[in-house]
Amino acid sequence: MLKRFHLPKQPRDPKQSPWPHCHRSTAFSIIVLLFCLSLAACASPFGGGSQATPTAGTGTPATGGETPTASPVVLLGPRPCPTAVQSPAYWSGIVHAVAGVTSVARVQCGNLMGTPQLQALVTVAHQGGHAVDVHVYTGITNPNPQQIWELLNLYDGDAVISGYNTVLTAEVDQNSALNRGRSPGNYQRDLFREFKWSDAQQTLVQIAFPGFFPDLTRYQAEEDQAAVNQGHDPWKLDAVKVAQALAASSAFFNWGADASAHLISGGGQHDLNAVVEVKSPHPGGSTIRVSMSRLESNTNGGIWEVTEVSSPTLSISAPAALARLHSPTTVTGRGNAFEGVIGSLRLLDHLYNQVGQAQVRGASGNGSTSFSTNLTYTTDFSAGAQEGLLMLSMPSQADGSIATGTLVKVLLT
Repeated sequence: MLKRFHLPKQPRDPKQSPWPHCHRSTAFSIIVLLFCLSLAACASPFGGGSQATPTAGTGTPATGGETPTASPVVLLGPRPCPTAVQSPAYWSGIVHAVAGVTSVARVQCGNLMGTPQLQALVTVAHQGGHAVDVHVYTGITNPNPQQIWELLNLYDGDAVISGYNTVLTAEVDQNSALNRGRSPGNYQRDLFREFKWSDAQQTLVQIAFPGFFPDLTRYQAEEDQAAVNQGHDPWKLDAVKVAQALAASSAFFNWGADASAHLISGGGQHDLNAVVEVKSPHPGGSTIRVSMSRLESNTNGGIWEVTEVSSPTLSISAPAALARLHSPTTVTGRGNAFEGVIGSLRLLDHLYNQVGQAQVRGASGNGSTSFSTNLTYTTDFSAGAQEGLLMLSMPSQADGSIATGTLVKVLLT
């Protein structure tokens, strides 16, 4: 993540440089460079804005006998727990663990509330079963820590603190296309969710990860980043190859590996963002523009995550990106109609499987026109929301292949 730079105030005497050993023009160039870097960080969906960033402490004193391991400032990622509360055994009485029934599996600490005070993420396993409960406490060194959030009965579940001070959970969706019909011994964790502290609601609330390919969730993205750091899947460091992989996927465009692609902007080794144009290899095919950013704004080896796919002829105006949907939902936008039909609307679940579909008809018969389409869908996960994708595509009149399309990241309930 880019560091925040604090530039010195402009001196009153124009002959006096704030850098005594530099020429004024050199100093001005430095200011421009740092300002551009700052703007680049703000432009990334993975940095700045509403996301948590390291900030100076507010002077909140350490209480309850916290050791020096307590974080004096808001830092990203897991932090060392105070010595007095780092043992799972310490939390057994607090979570009311019952011997032989439940046990504390793990304790993690971090600045989950966006303040210098640490919170504890406590994972509780049910013995002889598959359920896992997740609890978050604040005031963790007080005699009676306050629970601020819990999520119960995650099947073969897990929870971690992300590199962005959110809680990431993983579990088995027993009714998903991946696990349906399998024996429990062959289940795979396939449902990943993310929860972020809300000052307004005074608890953790589910949010959507801005990216959607090659990873749909932050849990998967952080695992991918760790694998790439170890030398696996180096193509995820190449913006053009990531765009081509998306276009080739049968879940999206099915254009094959031979679709031509070129950089429109960014995409360099230390660039934060990239835009790649990919052209369909099929007769009557058009293009898509794939926008992506480095995971966590890391320009030193961060993998590329696609955040937007746009079309020269199609657009979705509602729902907005990262919105929470309920069935039925109304989708509006614009597209080129042919004999009244613009194309197809598909809703994809957390495995990129289709859970809803509708034909999109324009307000007028031919040419560029607006549309408003009702979409009904059914998901296999009823215990909460899951991350998914809304895809609008237009067919080629030559062979029926997907000519172009646009994608919007959403939360499905």
